[in-house]
Amino acid sequence: MSSIRKRISKKFKNRYRVILRQDENLEEKIAVVLTPWNVIIAVFSSLLLFGVFIYFLLAYTPLNHLFPTKSAKYSNIEQYAMVQKIDSLEVRLAQLNLQSEVLGKVLAGEDIVMGQEVVNEAMEANNVQEAIPSGKQNEKSATVRPAEKTAINYSFFIPLKGVVSDTFNVDRKHLGIDIAANSKDVIKSVQNGTVIFAAWTPSSGHTLLIQHPNDFISVYKHNAVLLKKEGTFVRAGDAIALVGNTGELTSGPHLHFELWKKGVAVNPVNFINF
Repeated sequence: MSSIRKRISKKFKNRYRVILRQDENLEEKIAVVLTPWNVIIAVFSSLLLFGVFIYFLLAYTPLNHLFPTKSAKYSNIEQYAMVQKIDSLEVRLAQLNLQSEVLGKVLAGEDIVMGQEVVNEAMEANNVQEAIPSGKQNEKSATVRPAEKTAINYSFFIPLKGVVSDTFNVDRKHLGIDIAANSKDVIKSVQNGTVIFAAWTPSSGHTLLIQHPNDFISVYKHNAVLLKKEGTFVRAGDAIALVGNTGELTSGPHLHFELWKKGVAVNPVNFINF
């Protein structure tokens, strides 16, 4: 047994010389002395270095999803957060696209095709019965309640004091009311909200739209001057514009006022005591 060990030990300790010579004149260029032990150590060292290189490559590069390291775990969490942000941005983009579509149709005075539940709700809003407050409040606001249902209070200010010269009529595509008044009279916001459109349109002149709670949008057309910009928050009763006669579809100083509920035009006189 000892003789076998000696033979094996002797073989591992044998020295071998590797010589590289130039082919033309056999001049010696490189000479390396090797032993089996040196070769084994060199191979294992190379494999170790190669393994470390592969580990860092998979752990700290975009290839880390192939290797379940700690850094890859955090990377997956970050990727999940990014996916969530992308999803929320897509939802927000869809909402903005829908809002843009609704705004375009509101400005054009077109009916908007919505789901049946939305249409029914808007039709119920058109059929509400007024409850006109007494005293000073009836000059500013009106509270409405749907007939034979639990009362829902919508407090709206009067946008402009004047004479109602034209009424709400869907058959004539007149989706609001006209209030005749003196030029440059102050127009007020009917409720708290955010200005979502404030610009010039050829047919309606200086036009302003306000988004209110409960999915209401109020529309003010043919203004002489707009006092608020897009993105501005306004409170009920704030001055937002001055009466004018701008745009193609006008024949004198007046305010064309519309009220929309979830994309469907409703009759303003059902909500405000003019």
